[in-house]
Amino acid sequence: MDNYDITVIGGGSAGLVVAVAGAKLGKKTALVEKHRIGGDCLWTGCVPSKALLKAAKVAKYIDTAEKYGIPDSKGSPEWQKVMDYVRSTQHVIEEEHDNPERFREMGVDVIFGDGHFETRSTFVVEDKEKGETRILKSKKFVISTGSRPLAPSIPGLESCDYLDSENVWDLEEFPQRLLVVGAGPIGIEMGQAFHRLGSDVTIAQRSGRILSKEDEDVSERMLHYLSSEGINIRLNTNIEKFEKQNDVIKVTFSELQSTSSNQSEEQEFDNVLIAAGRTPNIEGLELGKIGVQVEKNGIVVNDQLQTHVKHIFAAGDVIGHYLFTHVAAFQAQLLVRNFLLPFSKKINYSVVPWTTFCDPEIARCGLTETEAREKYGDVDVFTLDQKDVDRAVADGETQGFTKVIATKWRGKILGVHIVGANAGEVIHEYILAMQEGIPLRKLGGMIHVYPTYSASVLRVAAKWLSEGTLITTLRKLIGSG
Repeated sequence: MDNYDITVIGGGSAGLVVAVAGAKLGKKTALVEKHRIGGDCLWTGCVPSKALLKAAKVAKYIDTAEKYGIPDSKGSPEWQKVMDYVRSTQHVIEEEHDNPERFREMGVDVIFGDGHFETRSTFVVEDKEKGETRILKSKKFVISTGSRPLAPSIPGLESCDYLDSENVWDLEEFPQRLLVVGAGPIGIEMGQAFHRLGSDVTIAQRSGRILSKEDEDVSERMLHYLSSEGINIRLNTNIEKFEKQNDVIKVTFSELQSTSSNQSEEQEFDNVLIAAGRTPNIEGLELGKIGVQVEKNGIVVNDQLQTHVKHIFAAGDVIGHYLFTHVAAFQAQLLVRNFLLPFSKKINYSVVPWTTFCDPEIARCGLTETEAREKYGDVDVFTLDQKDVDRAVADGETQGFTKVIATKWRGKILGVHIVGANAGEVIHEYILAMQEGIPLRKLGGMIHVYPTYSASVLRVAAKWLSEGTLITTLRKLIGSG
């Protein structure tokens, strides 16, 4: 039996943060990983998808090069070469950041293999490298086993060799006709990437809008952009069945809001990509046997990420809160702090940003306009069109806008929504302001480099100074005097 202070189960973002911090601070730490270090983000999520999106954007630049004065540009994407580029990015990150030997050199005992809880204090692992069964006894356990794609229950789906965010990276033949099921971030990113690389893409969504977790103005604008680009987006659409015939997949659609009695429609595709949700990886851990409570979205934890078993904690996708790599790392940092310092701190999700890396990018932090009005009543809303950002004009990247929701008098930022080039970079100034309670007035007092996309923050702050409730009210009072 091996004894540890901390045993981490799952080598993704959250698990790596806890394992490295534990080892560096002198705690005997084990990291158990079923497959590969780096988790979903490196192998099937963030890294390969962003590399694919970059290749797709280069293809778009080639197609539209004439507007930049380069009329003779030629190029046709080659799928396997695109995938060679994608895998090269993964290899670099694996070697530089997620190499198991790197963590072993830091003092982490990295163990590859399947495992399960035998008791509340012991975890049994079939060590693949040593070819033996190991029993790990630990003072604390952290479960960070992540999540995987969830397939909807649709007749015929299992027979048509469908793709998802995990196996799409093994695709050998590029699909000429692709159906994407789901219009959330994964569906929109992958749908646009395949479209730009040459596929005829249809995105099917059951609800009445795409990107349903975003502000309504964001969803509406992105629907326009993607449709204008040539992507067929079907809203309020139900998929009745799939039927595989030779190399063709026949899909039967129906409109959810149609009043017609004969509302079914059939269409043919080469591949189907499912992007309709995720489910936690908890199978085989035998959590029920030791009293760790699990619900549909994942492992149940309190606001200190503690399960119903006081020395067993969980973080990342497996708990079902905000399925983002950066949130998993944030949760892990809280665990490390609470493990090593007195007076436990509670997790605070009041400022959680995220970005959808389509083109233009979508970045968000805080409340939508609807949410802000429901919570605060009347609020100030400031909108800046991307055409008013000089750097965007110079780059030919004028699609998009910035929308900031703030309290009426003080200008406290309640929500930020950016659609535009580099939105995921620009939003960080707003994130800091929201985290530290910095109002728009103070952002307006900072010098911003010109011409940059971040100068848009200054332009929005200037709107508060000229259009905000406080300023307009003062003007009326002074005018009436």
